[in-house]
Amino acid sequence: MTAQENSGGGDGMKYTLQRELLEAYYSDPEAHDASGREENEAIENSELSYHGQPVKMLYLPKAFTEDGLAIVRSAGETMWQILVKVMRRYIECPEYRALFGFSEELEELILNLPGYDCLLPLCRLDIFWNEKSGDFAFCEFNADGASAMNENRVMGQLFARSQIYRNLKDTYEIEEFELFDSWVRTFLAICHQDPRLNIRLRDVTREKPIQKNIFGQPVDVISGEDYDPASLPNVAIVDFLENAINLNEFDRFVQAFRRAGCQARIAEIRDLSYDGEKLYTGDGMRVDAIYRRAVTSDIMDHREEIGDFISAVRDKKVTLVGDFATQIVHDKILFRILHQEETMSFLTAEENLFIMRHVPFTAILGPVHANRDDIRRRFKEWIIKPEDSYGAEGIFYSGNMKQEDWEKTLDACCGQGYIIQEYIGPYRTLNADYSKTSYEGNDYQEQALGQKSPYIHSFANMTGLYLYGGRLAGIYSRLSPVNIISVEGDEHEMVSVLVRPRGKEK
Repeated sequence: MTAQENSGGGDGMKYTLQRELLEAYYSDPEAHDASGREENEAIENSELSYHGQPVKMLYLPKAFTEDGLAIVRSAGETMWQILVKVMRRYIECPEYRALFGFSEELEELILNLPGYDCLLPLCRLDIFWNEKSGDFAFCEFNADGASAMNENRVMGQLFARSQIYRNLKDTYEIEEFELFDSWVRTFLAICHQDPRLNIRLRDVTREKPIQKNIFGQPVDVISGEDYDPASLPNVAIVDFLENAINLNEFDRFVQAFRRAGCQARIAEIRDLSYDGEKLYTGDGMRVDAIYRRAVTSDIMDHREEIGDFISAVRDKKVTLVGDFATQIVHDKILFRILHQEETMSFLTAEENLFIMRHVPFTAILGPVHANRDDIRRRFKEWIIKPEDSYGAEGIFYSGNMKQEDWEKTLDACCGQGYIIQEYIGPYRTLNADYSKTSYEGNDYQEQALGQKSPYIHSFANMTGLYLYGGRLAGIYSRLSPVNIISVEGDEHEMVSVLVRPRGKEK
């Protein structure tokens, strides 16, 4: 993929407003710098922090046009359909299950299916998206524990106070992605499928205004007010709370569930108690349905400590949204399995072509690949990742290493639960950064050479696609001044919005 900054497709379509935003910045850099410094101070004192460190927010937004949004929406929704097919195959075919190599305990939990139909209620699919050509490649699939919904909400509030927002709003309608109430609507619709919960609808034949989402589609998922309030479930948002990066996000979901009429709590998974019929939180609330944020790897590592939770799920005495079947998607070995004949045989020709074009080559890092000449001598660039992890930890990029260090890393990771993946160069754009990031010695700033502002730097982009019930719900934009987008790579974020020229109908 090209690293050159651009904002439109080769066929004349414009996918983002990158160029216009940069021109707007340079029309009055002093005013924008003052606004950016104010915004940076606000983000440092906001509820967005990870382990005490504030999020680094870039000044210019990721402003998607309708053409750009159509591309990433199609990418996410097409991949969701493929992933659900893979999940069904895993459930139905023992030979296919063997490809994943899950433990007997985990396989048992995966096959203990819930009482609803939607196998993949929530996921975030991360892509490297070329804003010039429209091409994209998948980087990671996040299912259980997919997070960061609160970032866009808070950054959107700060963006709406900025000078760059004021520049845009006269020409464009600016819409943000709402990720809390929309998830509650999807969650309750899924729970409504589970006969154990017996959630009842009110009379919904009364005249109601047609609501549309950010994509201009009618909202066909009924809202909390359409259910009999006495039948709504008590909801627990469950995690190992010491691993929860930011409890403010959990609290925002609690508020959204309460707005819909549910009782809701944040619950430490170890404190759940089960009497053989009902599951309870540590403070005594009966739990009817769980929004699971505890990732499967943590659950399996601590399963001896959470017997009541596991027993209630096994006995189907609680509805688990984010069921264990989502681990099929979350495990990074799926990138390899998608390319295998066992998968290609049950996908359509169009789906197989989609994978060939958009899913990079991936293999388990064992002796065969650790010693393969093109990998060891770096004829291409490669990336090493843990098979099952989160937070972009433990990632190694061949392009950042000397040859000797790369070979040592290959040998150290060989046979230790890592994958090797073809490296896809992320698309780079210019943005204004008012954080305390140091750019000294950064070898990736060639794109920013000659810029007339000391705040403008070059960033690699990653686009995260949130899908609720198989439909695109929102976008999470992460960036880095280097080519690895992770905490170790000095991760930055930017607000994502949809823009439409004023006067244009949805």
